[in-house]
Amino acid sequence: MTDPAFDPPARERADPLSPELRAYLAEGYPANHAYRVRGSRLRASFKLWRRRRRIAALYPRPLTSLLDLSCSKGYFVLDAAAKPTCERALGIDVHPPDLEAARAVGAHLTLERARFEQLRLDTLSERLEEFGGPFQTVLLINTYPYLYFGSRRSEQSYPDHERLFELLHAVCQERLIFSNRVSLARCPRHIQERARALGLRETYEEAAIRRAALARFELREHGSLLRGIPLWTLSPR
Repeated sequence: MTDPAFDPPARERADPLSPELRAYLAEGYPANHAYRVRGSRLRASFKLWRRRRRIAALYPRPLTSLLDLSCSKGYFVLDAAAKPTCERALGIDVHPPDLEAARAVGAHLTLERARFEQLRLDTLSERLEEFGGPFQTVLLINTYPYLYFGSRRSEQSYPDHERLFELLHAVCQERLIFSNRVSLARCPRHIQERARALGLRETYEEAAIRRAALARFELREHGSLLRGIPLWTLSPR
């Protein structure tokens, strides 16, 4: 039972989204994950809307489960969880403020099938049964270089293409939607600097990434997703 002394007013219970949180969702980094909550609906920014249109067109039909491996503020997970056919939707990330924001939106919209966890890919693969097993649809969008080299938010890395695609294969049941920079020259400068410091500049190239992917997946190309970044779908072998 809730202690009445700590029970928030009904208005606060009905709308847990503070002005500060709403501003964070709409204006916080990264801009291509920005959205607003209007009533019971999500309103994507133009950048996010363009990405969502291309990515969602590649979902299997019907969409039954979705995993976003770098969910940021949770838009794709929340959007999937709102679909009647989607039985579970999970977003993982390493940045607690983004996860807290996503959870607040999920609670506000009563999207009980949306879940957000602070996890790394290897930990998720070890605990996969806790989350219902492999997911029908997996998103890996603008994330692969940060998994390979680490990032400002997490220095943990997986500098092994074969190992990365082994982990991706473990969590994916039907379709992996992949859109990432696959040449070091197109990666952000701080990633290029990490590659130099780690002695990995020569290992990050499209041919090596494709080779590792094709060992475990069938690959189809779908052009690019903004700024020449390739868009692939991968089906587990």
